[in-house]
Amino acid sequence: MKKLALVTIIISISMSLVGCNNSTTLNNGNEANKQVTIEQAKEIVLNHANLTSDQVSFIRAESDSDDGVNKYDIEFYHENKEYDYEVNASNGEIIKYDYDEKNNQQDNINNTTSISVDQAKEIALKHANLSSNQVTFKKAELDFDDGIEKYEIEFYYNNKEYNYDINSNTGDILKYEEDSIS
Repeated sequence: MKKLALVTIIISISMSLVGCNNSTTLNNGNEANKQVTIEQAKEIVLNHANLTSDQVSFIRAESDSDDGVNKYDIEFYHENKEYDYEVNASNGEIIKYDYDEKNNQQDNINNTTSISVDQAKEIALKHANLSSNQVTFKKAELDFDDGIEKYEIEFYYNNKEYNYDINSNTGDILKYEEDSIS
């Protein structure tokens, strides 16, 4: 009888410990998976810029990963300014930000583009010694910074990220970056 009581107590204690252990694991898993939503990230950048959502036009809000850090890339316009933010998706911290003033000079320059976006892609691919069927393009867009109209080209190949800024009038490579993403 004493042996039966002892076995029952040991089994009960073991079951209790297993239950506590599973409970702790689940809580730790939930805490590790907590992330800032993209809507929360938008609110964070708007607060930082001292603006409200009805004062801006969002042009991009997307998730991204850079060097193993999950983040949100958020762009919006307010009056004649374009704001660019990167927000850490785990904790809501602003990683980096900037803004560019847009002016009427940009409207005049847009008509002088000499090369197409496809030609800019080919220039970048040729420089990287790659072909279009080998890569995955993430971005290929016309931008205006520091008085220069340029194409921003971004693509991936073999666990590497390639970034190019290409002058839209001359086809010259203004900037080139190659980063490992593994």
